[in-house]
Amino acid sequence: MTLARILLAVVLTAVLLFIARTNSRGRPEFYTYSENGFSFEMTTIPKAYQSDTARIMLKITGPLGDSLMPVIRHAKFGQDATTPLSKYETTPLTPADSAEGRWEHLATGGLIGGRKWYYFEIRDNVGGRRAAFTPAPNQPFIMKYIGRTPDWIVFAHILLMFATVFFVVMGMLDGVDLVRGSPEVRPMAKMYFWAVVCAFLGGYPFGFAMNWYTFGTVWEGVPFGTDATDNKTQLLFVYLLLVMFASLGSLTRGKVGRDVYRARTLGVLGVLGFVLMLAIYLIPHSIQFAPLLTKVVCWSFIGVVATVYAVGLARTLIPKKTGKKQDRPQVEVAS
Repeated sequence: MTLARILLAVVLTAVLLFIARTNSRGRPEFYTYSENGFSFEMTTIPKAYQSDTARIMLKITGPLGDSLMPVIRHAKFGQDATTPLSKYETTPLTPADSAEGRWEHLATGGLIGGRKWYYFEIRDNVGGRRAAFTPAPNQPFIMKYIGRTPDWIVFAHILLMFATVFFVVMGMLDGVDLVRGSPEVRPMAKMYFWAVVCAFLGGYPFGFAMNWYTFGTVWEGVPFGTDATDNKTQLLFVYLLLVMFASLGSLTRGKVGRDVYRARTLGVLGVLGFVLMLAIYLIPHSIQFAPLLTKVVCWSFIGVVATVYAVGLARTLIPKKTGKKQDRPQVEVAS
């Protein structure tokens, strides 16, 4: 049975990591669009190393002629995604293959953590716009400038996050046993303890290093920032801490702390840990949300987790009623 659980955990771990990889917004994406008789096709370059030159390639089909010119509109220094697209700088595209309608723009590297916002237009001789190509209405394409991260840091980070998923899956299986009536909390508590250790090492020390080499930052989980990836890691870690501390009595065999909920309830928390992890991995990696939304969701989640633990801890501090009536003390009457 133990071997079967391990194999199942390995399979589920591989599936989750595959989903996270294929669901990443940091991978090249193919876009196509048609407007006013012109068709655009492009595969994005989401990331470019700061020391490299990125070749942005675009295929245009349509009646360009001599009076029309395809251009790239890109943000100037001091502008960002909130800048109206009409204020972007204009640079003509360079022909790459005239026979197939391919055009290109060479983007020189920028500072680590920087971004290039851009989109395309077809303009006439007097500056009029005939067609525009954006990924969404009034939204530019984005290319991030990153640094090179040492391979050993990347390997350690991935290995530790793989281990985190594995231990959560194992803990979930033990949690199912508790929900079914098993009284043994310690097996699940041990799995979540090791999940906490791996999530901490992979998400924080090695996560800090990944951020520093790749994006020039350290940590952007709340309250230090609003990056979606860092906050997803932090929310998972906070929940893992909840399950570990809620079952601390069983984990330490009663030497430190106590279980703050009954075995069946702890089992539910263990199963929900896997559900939370699955939801987090289904959110596309490298996606970005509005800063205010990120703060509200993350702080609310942390508050709920803290409340769940505090309620359970408070219950353990309230003396339990035995249900027996206490005998009244006998009072001796002096003769």
